[in-house]
Amino acid sequence: MITFEKVLVLKNIPFFANASELALSDLISVCEEHTVKAGEIILTPEKENKFLFMILSGNVRIFDEDELLAELGARQVFGETTVMSPATIPYRIEAQTDTTFLRIEGDQLLRMMALHPTLAKGFVGELSKRLQQIQIKNTEK
Repeated sequence: MITFEKVLVLKNIPFFANASELALSDLISVCEEHTVKAGEIILTPEKENKFLFMILSGNVRIFDEDELLAELGARQVFGETTVMSPATIPYRIEAQTDTTFLRIEGDQLLRMMALHPTLAKGFVGELSKRLQQIQIKNTEK
């Protein structure tokens, strides 16, 4: 996938929807692209995570032990809760299909946010929305 195509994918991720093409192109330039085969484990509860993962193609599944919690596909992210403050996550994330993603380390993401404030605004805004959704779900219980 060429940079232009990656920019289009990132433009459709809520975290980056309002960022300029230049900001996204700069972001992509410091990301690592990885492809994993179906069934490969990407993250485990024992390993600290300090990366944000942006799925370009394919699907991943998130498990709590053997219980399936969620499935994510293209234009979705994971690792957002630990990218700025590295920690272990309580889940196992594995590729359901052959999956290609971009991965960026937290310090690099912070540098890009400082260079392109729209990246920071979008990231914080989306995290805030997700936190609100969790609070609403918890009050409904």
